[in-house]
Amino acid sequence: MFGFLNPQTKDETDPMVTPRAVSAWLRHLPPSDVIARQHHVMQAFDAMRQTRRPVDLNRVLAIQFLDTALGADRRQLIKQYVENIDRSPRVADRAWQAAQELSQGFVYAYQTSLERAVADAANPRWKHVIAHLFVRLLHYHGTDAKLRVFRHERWIPARWVGLHQLYARSVELGVERQAISLQSAGAGAMKWSTEQEYSYVLLMHQLNTGNLSPSELDWASAQLRAWGRKLELEAIPRSSEGFFVDLASKRGLMRRTGGESGPMIRYLDTTPLAEQLERATHALRQAEIGEPGTAAAVNHLRALILDKVRPVVAPNLHGELRRSPRTPVTVAAKVRVGLARVCAELKPKDTPEPANDAHAGAEEIEVFSVADGSRARRRVPDEHDSLTASIAALSDPAWEVRDRSVAGLRISASGGIGQSLVLGALVAVRQSDVADWVLGAVRRLNKVSNDEVEAGVSILADRIVPVTLHARRVARDDTGIVVSGVDVSAVGARFDALYLPPPSRLEMPLTVKTMIVPTSEYAEGRSVELTTGRTAYTIVLRHLVEQRAEWSWAAFQIVGKNPVAP
Repeated sequence: MFGFLNPQTKDETDPMVTPRAVSAWLRHLPPSDVIARQHHVMQAFDAMRQTRRPVDLNRVLAIQFLDTALGADRRQLIKQYVENIDRSPRVADRAWQAAQELSQGFVYAYQTSLERAVADAANPRWKHVIAHLFVRLLHYHGTDAKLRVFRHERWIPARWVGLHQLYARSVELGVERQAISLQSAGAGAMKWSTEQEYSYVLLMHQLNTGNLSPSELDWASAQLRAWGRKLELEAIPRSSEGFFVDLASKRGLMRRTGGESGPMIRYLDTTPLAEQLERATHALRQAEIGEPGTAAAVNHLRALILDKVRPVVAPNLHGELRRSPRTPVTVAAKVRVGLARVCAELKPKDTPEPANDAHAGAEEIEVFSVADGSRARRRVPDEHDSLTASIAALSDPAWEVRDRSVAGLRISASGGIGQSLVLGALVAVRQSDVADWVLGAVRRLNKVSNDEVEAGVSILADRIVPVTLHARRVARDDTGIVVSGVDVSAVGARFDALYLPPPSRLEMPLTVKTMIVPTSEYAEGRSVELTTGRTAYTIVLRHLVEQRAEWSWAAFQIVGKNPVAP
């Protein structure tokens, strides 16, 4: 009843008053539901915002205790996002949002605590925790950077200004290289400095190349975090290579050109990082040779990831990375994303297909014979051509082609269109000055803003034929029904696919017959039926050329061919 005399009495709505209060509160949270736990933690952060209590050392210790206790939760949320981004986008989005909210909660808590500590820096007790607060605040800015790079998003200028100010302030106080670990993490915990965390944020944004998937980014960021510990930001450069950052700017790392100077410039020589990357790549290549099966495949994929990372962290960038010269253009285009939408767009519109007809999708194609020799070049219509004018009138105004080459396109969407694009997405593009559709896959993605997206598309084929396939069932002699020469008792469920007449993939042409089918329908050796207006084919799906969550590009073999009765 005399609890009001004790200022340390537990506040049920604001548990972050002492480490003991946080510990007791955590024991009552759902033990196995990380999303539910995060929801309760966000309520605690909200309570902290609304309380009138000033930040004291007990609250700082409570925040650090919570930080340590939730380390496993943060890793679990990242894991859920990475593992579900392809197979369950809703689950992935929920995990990303939870991780982002948790990160922002700690940014607020540490920012508030840091302001209090700096204001009373002369007090020895507060001076002792200043370096800790800088390090953990920069750490969560790095977490925010990682989460945004997962989605190919970029920081707004104000975020860069705030980050640079934090690092500059730590330099003024002389704590930027003081390595610390969370007190509640134990004596063996890895120690980090403000400068190391700041450098990691800068390097994390360098990974926003647009050609790394979330799982690849997760692994690559862990390597950069470990290898980048030896890097130092310097006021006077040691060499003419590397990067620099302007602490008075609204940007991150920039590659050196030789003309940068000023009191707010800091130089970063990434030579030690690049050398470590080269050694790791060599080791993975060697292990790939000696390891059997799955281990060799993992080493191969990791070496490919490092190949993508190398150009953006190397102290010197040699040569032009693009394989084919590109021509800048500004051309309106019609774009369809996803196998189902591409198939729906390319199907003939004048002949609706019956719901249960064995001849459904009777495209007039001949998949047996493929002409030898080079294919005819696509005609680029004159800008005054009436066909071009009619296509342009039907183009989606939000999409346009920014540059193009023999093997690729850079497409752009504005007005919020295209925000759902992901790496590896299948797209069909019809440019307003070219008569035909081309089929491609997104290899690079850059979300410029919430309204604008750019994507690098490699062209898979410039000849595409939509087809309807039927799963093949075992025919029964007693119930067989032959319609127009086709035993419909052997025809199973139907699904749409795209036939790519060879040679496909302009950059490295494939001379075999291939098709793109839904990944859920692909299995090597599976037999399916393809019926055209003249012929019923039995085909067998063979080895994969490429596979994504939605679509699989596979070679196929024709094992049966029967004429269709008129």
